[in-house]
Amino acid sequence: MGVVVVGTGVARPTRSPLSHGARRLADAAARQCLVSAGYQPDSINMLVNVGVYRERGLGEPALAALIQQDVDANAGRIKRGEHGTFSFDVDNGACGALTGLDVVRGFLTSHAIHVGMVVGSDSAPGPLHVRALPRPESGAAILLGRDEGVVGLSAVRQRTYPEYAELLEGYWEWVDGAGRFPRRPGNRLVVLERRGFVDRAAQCAAEVTTDYLDDFGVPTESVDLLVATPGQTFADELADLLGIGRERTLHVGEQLGAMHTAQPIAAIDQARRTGRWAAARTILLVAAGSGITVTTALYRH
Repeated sequence: MGVVVVGTGVARPTRSPLSHGARRLADAAARQCLVSAGYQPDSINMLVNVGVYRERGLGEPALAALIQQDVDANAGRIKRGEHGTFSFDVDNGACGALTGLDVVRGFLTSHAIHVGMVVGSDSAPGPLHVRALPRPESGAAILLGRDEGVVGLSAVRQRTYPEYAELLEGYWEWVDGAGRFPRRPGNRLVVLERRGFVDRAAQCAAEVTTDYLDDFGVPTESVDLLVATPGQTFADELADLLGIGRERTLHVGEQLGAMHTAQPIAAIDQARRTGRWAAARTILLVAAGSGITVTTALYRH
């Protein structure tokens, strides 16, 4: 029994102010994902949100529960004997998407659920902060189901290298509002990526991925498609270290490559839309982020 991708969706804000915000972007991506798969909202048995940056710094309640309500996924009373939608948030930064996929995969393989969705989205705290956000506002969603005829998604492996944590870190600092153009005092989030992060992340990812492929008995020459995030530089460096030709690497482009939690799902969506996903029998998924944390998985069909 294999866990397979049955739909994807990606959302970007339009000129309308109502299209901004992590919640609205997640809603739009989830609806697109359902349409692409031909599923109704009530078919979702589990909804996992992996977004990090949210409007107004919203932490509670879980954004996943709000998304579930917005898309009307079993938002009302559940009839006896029917399956509702279990929704919750998982925070793991740029590796959150693969972490969420692994959580849903576990529930699917145990037959506890039939369909699960992972949603990732990021936005500025408010409209005035959009230009200061180092990532483009975006949302992406992926729907997983079961197919008895393929291997599908394998268990995700994660490893963290805390000795390199200082290469990419985020912290809050207090701004007192003083200066020539005073602003309202308050906390400011600072995300600092130091020189050498991408190179070191690629080296860490190569180590994790090599061990992972060895354990599954999959040689690198059998990998038909490498989907690696963040960005294109990381993907190409990782491909070179693994001995995978760059022609077998998904090139996501500058705009998509600047996304954060939505990026791995948006990359899968691009691979599906361009036909490369369907054409590949063995797909290697890799994501790296702060920590340095690396997640990797195989998808075979």
